[in-house]
Amino acid sequence: MKMLSFDISDELYEALQQKATLEHKKVEEIALTWLTEHAPKQLPPLSEAESQAVWDRLLSHAGAASLGRPTGTDNEQIDIDLARDYDSPHEDA
Repeated sequence: MKMLSFDISDELYEALQQKATLEHKKVEEIALTWLTEHAPKQLPPLSEAESQAVWDRLLSHAGAASLGRPTGTDNEQIDIDLARDYDSPHEDA
């Protein structure tokens, strides 16, 4: 078991303390119960087939967007695009 310690606002502590008083419990019990109920649940590991299905679904989006022209690491074209954009006042007509 691990020990966790952190600062909380006075308002939050007061709310926890009020609830603890109503339920005849310690503030720490109320806080631990809340954390336990709201903590993210660890998902079970995926099977090989499930993992492959997830990858296939993700990869189905690859190439889904097109700029209408080839893109890549063509530095000359990048320089031309930047020069064009910096020359443009970018004002709506």
